[in-house]
Amino acid sequence: MDKLLEISDLKLSLAGPPILHGIDLWVGKDEIVGLVGDNGSGKTMTLRSIVGLEEPEAERLLFQETDLLGIPVHRRVELGLSYCPSEDNVFPRMSVRENLEIGSFLRPDQDKEKLDWICSIFPSLESRMGQRATTLSGGERQMLALGKALLSEPELLLLDEFSLGLSQERAIEFSDRIKDIYSSGVSVLFVEQDFHLAAELAQRDYYMVEGQIVEQNSLDRSIAG
Repeated sequence: MDKLLEISDLKLSLAGPPILHGIDLWVGKDEIVGLVGDNGSGKTMTLRSIVGLEEPEAERLLFQETDLLGIPVHRRVELGLSYCPSEDNVFPRMSVRENLEIGSFLRPDQDKEKLDWICSIFPSLESRMGQRATTLSGGERQMLALGKALLSEPELLLLDEFSLGLSQERAIEFSDRIKDIYSSGVSVLFVEQDFHLAAELAQRDYYMVEGQIVEQNSLDRSIAG
């Protein structure tokens, strides 16, 4: 399988003890990969390091064979990376449409076609285009944030804790939409604490504890056990 993202010995410190201790992982083209573990295990910091919001050290940090170290965030987006954080992921005083238009800044000539695609994935957003994002429910905000992230037309979506604040029913529904996104040709690396939810979605997984990956393909064992 072709490797879309390849990371070797990624380390991160933020003016204190190390946060990440030599992360090794990869995501293949046409894969959904889970990064699972308890709160505080370093999952989010791994995603932030990949997209360029943190400045890690690494033996290798390659995306489509391009070395990402030292490349600014906007350039990584242009290369095909998109990050959807779990919180503070929309502009609350802007309308739904304005939020989505910001996501399509790389290809504004295709706005209408792309907005139609997002509304086909998240139909409830279509009738709310003129509303401020602050008026949306928690689940709708997550939909908007994900739609905004997708409008840059990524090759790889980095998705942080999509189930945060959602009911189990809504989280499962959201998981189904991620499968639809994957079916459209977007690879996914997602972070999740809920092992059962992650097992329904991931084709492979990495299990993190205290800034280290301690096991691969742990979900089959954890669910069976």
